[in-house]
Amino acid sequence: MHHLKSAQYLLLLFVLCLCNTPAYSQIQQINQELSKLPSIRDSVSKVNTLNRLGTLYRTRNADSCFYYGMEAKRLATSIKYPQGQTAADQVIAFALFKKGLYAESLELLGKILPYYQKLDDTENIVRVYLDMIAVENKGISERTRIYSLFRKAIQTGRKLEKDSIMSQVYIGYLNLGPTLSEDSIAYYINKSKEIAVRYKDESMLIYNQLWQSNLMVLTGQREEALPLMKQSLSDAKRIGNVYLEYNSLVSLINSESHPKKELEYFYQQYEIVKKSGDKYLEIYTLNSALDAAKELNDKDELIKIYVELEKAMTEDWEKSRKFMGDYVRYNNIEQDNRLLAEVNARRTIWIVTISFIAVISLLTIYLIMLRRSRKAKERIEILNNTANLQIIAMEEAKHEAVREEQQRLGQDLHDGLSSSIASIKHQLETLALDTKDTSLKKKLAVLLSELTSAYAVARNKSHEWFYTGENQQHQTFEQRIKSLTDAALPDSNYDKAIHIDEHALKHANMDTRIALLRIIQEAITNILKHAKAQKVDILIYEEIDSLILTIKDNGKGLGSKKSTGRSSIGLQSIKRRVEAMDGELEIASDTKGTEIAISIPLSSV
Repeated sequence: MHHLKSAQYLLLLFVLCLCNTPAYSQIQQINQELSKLPSIRDSVSKVNTLNRLGTLYRTRNADSCFYYGMEAKRLATSIKYPQGQTAADQVIAFALFKKGLYAESLELLGKILPYYQKLDDTENIVRVYLDMIAVENKGISERTRIYSLFRKAIQTGRKLEKDSIMSQVYIGYLNLGPTLSEDSIAYYINKSKEIAVRYKDESMLIYNQLWQSNLMVLTGQREEALPLMKQSLSDAKRIGNVYLEYNSLVSLINSESHPKKELEYFYQQYEIVKKSGDKYLEIYTLNSALDAAKELNDKDELIKIYVELEKAMTEDWEKSRKFMGDYVRYNNIEQDNRLLAEVNARRTIWIVTISFIAVISLLTIYLIMLRRSRKAKERIEILNNTANLQIIAMEEAKHEAVREEQQRLGQDLHDGLSSSIASIKHQLETLALDTKDTSLKKKLAVLLSELTSAYAVARNKSHEWFYTGENQQHQTFEQRIKSLTDAALPDSNYDKAIHIDEHALKHANMDTRIALLRIIQEAITNILKHAKAQKVDILIYEEIDSLILTIKDNGKGLGSKKSTGRSSIGLQSIKRRVEAMDGELEIASDTKGTEIAISIPLSSV
């Protein structure tokens, strides 16, 4: 029973921890990866190749496994490649386990697992569980912990589409799981075999065959089991899998009752394990052979085994010293990585802080400049408006002066020259009536005719000058309105209709004209800013004792401004100007447009 327990342990060791790839194929893959490594220029590809080499060396050499894992970790850390770092940690964790650093291996595996869980990388989660089980099986954990890990691996593996790894999980559960009934054992063997057949996994099929043969030995079918064990040994040699050879010999040893035959099998195991370079397994095999030699009480064999054992332990010690040096360097790398991460974190904080301050500073400068720009724009607009008003006032004053001068000249001409001519004409008419001289009468008649013509010309000219001033004043205001609308509302974008009654502004003084002009200007500004109109109508006319101004557009209307009682600065300005002239303001607005109607008493204009 002792041997059978040992066999179960070793079988689990290789099922869980060692790759099932045949030896000759594995060597070929290692050589292929090594040959292309020097030519790789892409850092990510190089990390992946180093990790593949470390994984391939898991089954051959723990030192090489550790070396390539460290190289991959160093490069992945420098290029900030987290997936490569995690894969390298898994390679390193296995190498630490193989070198007996179980606590360190478990600690590293415990850090790897959450990363794969976050990515929902099911296959790698299962692989980490298997590695953790192998480490826990070294006697540093309770069996319940191992059972729990197996259950998690089985539950997680059910989500896998490519579930080839589950063949190993089921066989491992049989070896290290809780005591199972024969039906449960048969169930897990069949599950493992079904997956191995589906993926044509010859190595796992041989492991299933070995487990079946061990079960047959346990149930008293030793003779029937021996052919299966020998067939497994033959198949393992055929595919070049030295670990299957080793496990096949373990099964044969467990079924053998003669110490001498057992010793022969142990020597075969020893030759196999020496090729693998696994000193731990080499020492374990020699110790097992030593027990068999003691049962035989063969001193020559004992001496021979002791010599080999001392040699193996010495070599293992030398390798351990070298590995500890590598492990110290690994810890230094880890410490350097932590320090580098802290430096990078501080640097990142500084960069973020400086960037934030810079952004705030630029934003502040921008807002200040924007505010200044707005103020400047407002001031320029005020200046332009003031200048426009001054120009308008000056032009109106000039035209008013011209009008007044023309009216004065017309009045003077009418009152002075025309009156004098009329008086002379009256005297000539009286003289013509009083004289009897025919010749003189004719001369007086010609003179009277010329004088009548001169009187008519003087009278017409005086009337023309008197009334032209008023007409010119009216035309100037109308031209000003048209000029204003043409500048703000070009014909290419707007359909305009401007109608001004020619007699409506005859009696309007300068202040009223300027106020009307400013009202029209404010209304047009609102149309430009808010209305989105295409048609604008402006109408000025006289209606019974009132001067009427209407401004209408087909825009989107005032909307919420009118409904909430809020109005724009432009509308408030219009309202104040209308009130200053004792006028009335009405605003009608909907989604079809807005109409502003202003009525000003003629007595106020």
